[in-house]
Amino acid sequence: MTRFLGEFDVPVDQKGRIFIPAELRRKIVPEDGETLVVTRGLDGCLSVHPQHAWGEIADKMASLPQTEQNVRLYYRGVLSQAAEVKIDRQGRATVPRKLLDRVGITDRMIIIGALEKLEFWEPTSWQTYLQKAEEALEQVAESLDL
Repeated sequence: MTRFLGEFDVPVDQKGRIFIPAELRRKIVPEDGETLVVTRGLDGCLSVHPQHAWGEIADKMASLPQTEQNVRLYYRGVLSQAAEVKIDRQGRATVPRKLLDRVGITDRMIIIGALEKLEFWEPTSWQTYLQKAEEALEQVAESLDL
């Protein structure tokens, strides 16, 4: 099972091309075929899943009752904005501009490892979120019993 860790500041060109750091690329299993699925994330970021992890999420989503309004809302909100992104031989991937614009990413982004997925953040939003997390980290850790 893939376990992404760390924080990486990477440039974004005008076409939405980014460089996925080698440390992260090495953790993508061969059966994923260098394919990532990028979706709207929570808290103002993009969620980025290797193909196998996305398959597990898709299976869980498919098992949800389509008759429930919240399920349909989530499906439509996430899936309509999702994109499959291929990593080329140089370690670059092109993220659709509409996804980058949704979270305010322009010429730089922060990529963070979040265990089974990556998250793409606009740098200022990430710093704001990180500050908030640092202020509450000890209290939250106590409640999680890790």
